[in-house]
Amino acid sequence: MNLNKQIPLGVFFLLCFASFFLQCCAPVSIRQPSRPFDHKKINDLISMSREQEMRVHALFSSGRLTIKRRGSEVELDALIAGVRDSGKIKIEITHPWGRPLLHILLNEKRFQILSFSEKKYYSGYLGSFDPSGFFPGILDPDQIWTFVRGYPVIRKHNRAVSLKENQATLLNTNGEFVQVIDFHPQSSPPCSVFFPEQGIKITFSNFQNEDGIYYARKVGLNDPRTGSQLTFDLKQVVFNKAIPEEIFQLEKPVGFETILPHSAEER
Repeated sequence: MNLNKQIPLGVFFLLCFASFFLQCCAPVSIRQPSRPFDHKKINDLISMSREQEMRVHALFSSGRLTIKRRGSEVELDALIAGVRDSGKIKIEITHPWGRPLLHILLNEKRFQILSFSEKKYYSGYLGSFDPSGFFPGILDPDQIWTFVRGYPVIRKHNRAVSLKENQATLLNTNGEFVQVIDFHPQSSPPCSVFFPEQGIKITFSNFQNEDGIYYARKVGLNDPRTGSQLTFDLKQVVFNKAIPEEIFQLEKPVGFETILPHSAEER
């Protein structure tokens, strides 16, 4: 075969026209109009989320934290242990080279924090303030468990509605929004949960399924009011194994200054 033989211009034009014609006649994908969830779908999603809450009563995880604030970014290592029923969560944050930075112990609505860089011991109640600067916003126990668990806790509400596609909104008895949950279009796991009262948003990605337990391997927490963002990239996690009670103890080292917020002293 002569590879140098030229294709006649008329044949070349005809081939180009045929290609163009076939492309024009190809079926066009028409996106269906977006529709909010119906009541059955909303109830199914809420039931699924509550089932996931029941599946995990304890966890132990490790990963990398990225904390972004205006003009700064830092990456740290973290170990997390938590027991849902008792409301106890222990978070140990270290520099990448192993030096301890913060030990945080949450016990229901109380917190204790050891700041090794400041040599200070903080004790108080959640919702008063965050002396560690670890959480971008002032969170409650359910929000903190949502972050470390990698799956949203459904808040108490009076009714649930869907105002837009792939989204469920929970309202209280006064008709006020208490929680807005967005779901992945092609699957059931949530991709974000928004708390209107505080303006805080928690995002979830890279979901895994371990023996029926769904969890995100990457969780973000964003507080636009302070311009702060916290991201946890999960490396390892173990669910529902017994955690020694000794883990949930925090002893103040000798020489550390004790700081008690006014809100804690008053209570």
